[in-house]
Amino acid sequence: MTNITYIPVEELHPHPDNPRKELGDLTELVDSIRANGVFQNLTVVPRTVTGEVTGETWQDGYTIIIGHRRLAAAELAGLSELPCVIADMTLQEQVRTMLMENMQRSDLTVYEQAQGFQAMIDLGDTVEIVARETGFSTTTVRRRLKMM
Repeated sequence: MTNITYIPVEELHPHPDNPRKELGDLTELVDSIRANGVFQNLTVVPRTVTGEVTGETWQDGYTIIIGHRRLAAAELAGLSELPCVIADMTLQEQVRTMLMENMQRSDLTVYEQAQGFQAMIDLGDTVEIVARETGFSTTTVRRRLKMM
């Protein structure tokens, strides 16, 4: 069973490698959240920060893997905390999950897809793995990668 934890919005941070760069119009989502609250939890991972001087690391809130638009809309709606599932994922799993989540919604631009594919390649995946994991043909993956 997955545990839902309510986390203050100020502790939630967008993922720097999220392939979706534009959140789009949030008006309807904000209105829905104001009227009904947030029905779907966010998926987050602990956010690790490294000190520039000491090199020490510590946890500083959470990084969003799934739910970037919900966070932005919830902030606009005035919510102070959101339901979250805290996951344990490698950076590669984080990028793959964000890419898959956005591609299932089919609203990523071709360039955003290319950036996501490139991030997967940069993290050690092959073109064949990217194709298998995303459901795109190897030809499409290679074409998108050429854009980068």
